[in-house]
Amino acid sequence: MLNKTTLGVAITAALSFSVSATDNSIEKITVTANKFEQSINDVLASVNVIDRAEIDASNVRDLPTLLSKQVGFQINPNGGFGQNSGVSLRGTGSGDTLILIDGVRTGSATLGQKALSNVPLNSIERIEIIKGSRAAVYGSDALAGVINIITREADNLSLDATFGSDAYQNYQVAGSVKSAEVTTAFNAGYEKTDGFDALQGVAPDEDGYENKNLGFKVNYSDAHYGDFKLLGQYNEGYADYDSRFSPATSTVEVNDFKNYQLSALWNKNYTNQSHSIDVAISTDDSDNTYVNFSTGLPITSTFITKRTQIDYNGQYTVSSDVNISGGVNWYNDDVSHSSEVFVEDNRDVLAVFVGAYYDTDTVLANLTFRQDDDEQFGDETTYTAAAGYHLSKDSTFRISQSTGFKAPTFNDLYYPNFGNPDLQPEKSLNRELGVNVNFDAAQVDVAIFRNDIEDKIDYDANFALANINEARYEGVEFSLSQQFYGFDSNINFAYLSAENKETGAELRNVAKRTFNWEVAKQFGAFDATLDMQYRSDREGAVTRLGSYTLWNLAGNYQVNEHIEVSLRVENLFDKEYNAVDSNADFTTGEVYYYNTPERRFFAGASYQF
Repeated sequence: MLNKTTLGVAITAALSFSVSATDNSIEKITVTANKFEQSINDVLASVNVIDRAEIDASNVRDLPTLLSKQVGFQINPNGGFGQNSGVSLRGTGSGDTLILIDGVRTGSATLGQKALSNVPLNSIERIEIIKGSRAAVYGSDALAGVINIITREADNLSLDATFGSDAYQNYQVAGSVKSAEVTTAFNAGYEKTDGFDALQGVAPDEDGYENKNLGFKVNYSDAHYGDFKLLGQYNEGYADYDSRFSPATSTVEVNDFKNYQLSALWNKNYTNQSHSIDVAISTDDSDNTYVNFSTGLPITSTFITKRTQIDYNGQYTVSSDVNISGGVNWYNDDVSHSSEVFVEDNRDVLAVFVGAYYDTDTVLANLTFRQDDDEQFGDETTYTAAAGYHLSKDSTFRISQSTGFKAPTFNDLYYPNFGNPDLQPEKSLNRELGVNVNFDAAQVDVAIFRNDIEDKIDYDANFALANINEARYEGVEFSLSQQFYGFDSNINFAYLSAENKETGAELRNVAKRTFNWEVAKQFGAFDATLDMQYRSDREGAVTRLGSYTLWNLAGNYQVNEHIEVSLRVENLFDKEYNAVDSNADFTTGEVYYYNTPERRFFAGASYQF
């Protein structure tokens, strides 16, 4: 639990930064956290943005690794590339953060989450991370926040190739074709690795991964009719894995995946209003092969989510200080093509939301309400209430309260012999205060938050699913980006308490203290980045996991105007550590862990036309 002293120190630190801010701001960033463009300083929530330049400079190879450097994130990987990675935001589970791609809801309706390990980095232009319960704008699943992945919009044609440890290979192409009114951007990639053994205690085999992907984005602008976009993303591949429920010699476990998304968007801006309509279809297809526990023979289970979504969003400018924003959202989830037979295999959700935004030179405020009508469990009303104060031109103090919910998945409700059709949504209440300050050569953000989630779905004493648990997540986040003597430094720290509200027990796989530090330097045509990640000890599934510190190194050299070569070394000092435990042998007590990577090297080259 956070005590008053901790809260007081954090608030004092935040306010002391604000009074020393100058009137000069570093780069202005625009985000779409409330479904319309705003300056990041006017969004009354904790927001982080990762752009394409940061992705390229870091030379990271997958999305979970990229997110792990952001404040508030903890990644709990079940092995190497392509493996299931628990992406925890502010201590919550992977399914408690809504994943959007180009503003469109994505992921499995049976599992209730998106496999972020399978989202290729070459398809991403930028990522917006909005923290806190955001159901008043986005609906179900946004208990901890929202990750909006905006797909690639490359200006120049580029070819990339990277090779590395465990027979890793990656090939990418991205570019665009422009005419007077039409711009077509495209990206494609192929990634493959032999991987390493994912789990101790079962067959010591290599668990490989492959991902083939393709994307495009067509923009057409007309002065009279507005802007039209057609967007598509497709990827398929496989990930070998290990299961503790399979025989110790089994090597058949593999997950074959196939995902696509196609959306059409229209947007028109008028003098004092704007309107947009987005129509999207998507599929999340997973074929999971494993050993049947009863027969000892391989079996394949197929889970397919087909989703159709229609969004209308509008904004009306009442005055220079007041905006009204709202919309209608409808989507249908269909899992009827899965191998399992669900009693109910599709559902419609219809939602309406409206928000008022007040913004002057000194005071900000917004109030948003949303009503979701889910045909499986009925209505859910959520809200966000927030206020802010501009302490100076480039510093903002904020305070907010918001509610959220997570609808039960099809597996929760209807999985044969396990589901409970009487389950109700999990619900959250999030409170937060913070301050963001821009200096001439530095940026500071401090956030203090508490998120209470009740009616959490878990197994009761009879091993039946029920709404029985309550959890509290509270903590402090601090971020500092600064420049000194030609170095760019990014530091973030989080203290987090995550516990069962009834028993006071710590929740699993949540470190109380996380610390990330990254320092970069440009030396003419060469740039280098050194980053460090620290995670404190935490409770695991069967034992307490120790703390660990990892160091990574990245470098890029611009050979000429067309060619750049790159290098990345992960786990620079070859640290042996355990990030996630799986189970224990009930006869010997030996604990089995998911293996973590040893020191890894990646080298690549890029050609810009």
